[in-house]
Amino acid sequence: MQNDNAYQIKRKLGNGSFGSVYLVCDIKSNQEYACKIVSKSMLSKYQAEGMVRQEIQIQSSINHRNVVKVFNSFEDTKNIYIILEYCKQGQLQIPSQPYTNKQIIQFLNQMLNALDSIHQMNLVHRDIKLDNILVHEDGTYKLSDFGWATKISQIKPILCGTTEYMPPEVVNNQFHDQKVDSWSLGIVLYILTHCRKPFTSKTDRELIQQISENEIKIDSTLDENLQILIQALLTKDPTYRPNIQQLYFSKWIKFQMKYHNIFNRYEHEKLKNKFINQKIEIKSVDNCAIQLRKKKTIIQDSSLSHSISTQLSNCDMNESVILEKQKQEKL
Repeated sequence: MQNDNAYQIKRKLGNGSFGSVYLVCDIKSNQEYACKIVSKSMLSKYQAEGMVRQEIQIQSSINHRNVVKVFNSFEDTKNIYIILEYCKQGQLQIPSQPYTNKQIIQFLNQMLNALDSIHQMNLVHRDIKLDNILVHEDGTYKLSDFGWATKISQIKPILCGTTEYMPPEVVNNQFHDQKVDSWSLGIVLYILTHCRKPFTSKTDRELIQQISENEIKIDSTLDENLQILIQALLTKDPTYRPNIQQLYFSKWIKFQMKYHNIFNRYEHEKLKNKFINQKIEIKSVDNCAIQLRKKKTIIQDSSLSHSISTQLSNCDMNESVILEKQKQEKL
């Protein structure tokens, strides 16, 4: 049979908890993609196969320019293969110099739009971190890796995500909601403005203690309203932590969007009309008061041969290896 729908592996992009990610090229269209190859034996060892299948289902259901798109998924006896949008500039990194106000607001605008859309779908990401924010060739930020994502109705008080980015309620195995994403976004924002992580330790135990007890010191040279925004996001008590929609009305974000002419007026008016009569006071960890006004399933490739899995495990990155697509039918 003519192999019209095939991917050619070009090089390895990186490793994950349960497998590796490769840069592949669709031979027919010459379009580049990222192929996440997940080992079923590793999934079985850690009882995580259901988690990966849910990840594919959730991420495939999200159609947003700031979320990495899932184009296809299939499997054989050894691996699950996920064909993803390729972001040429890779993962977000700890900067050598603090982000400028313009860089920060460009980043926040895109992440807020993505998270607002995800949250309005009654989903929560639960693993926002530098590694899971990719940068497209045109500079667009893309949220990726929905391995810990779940529906609000299915949230359980368990450890989930990456410890350095977990809020106090998660590290202490307490009930949590969508505000965990606010905290994690706050950690990312702290890193982009301070060029370092707020919590560091050699052991998870010490890290959990720091997250639970230590107050985070914000650089006093930052704009006062930006300091307040970071403090609000990193409020230990989730009751007083702003949700994503409330962030659209923080003083710093409103001013910077207007100043840099990137303000999304439609989103602003939609939220303003929705929350115009609601007003809450949010106190940061340093007792600074601020006011903020108050939405594809995995496909089985039955003809993906056993030899493909063998080729992948033995492939030299200088050689070409073909992954065949197959007819799509739900598992």
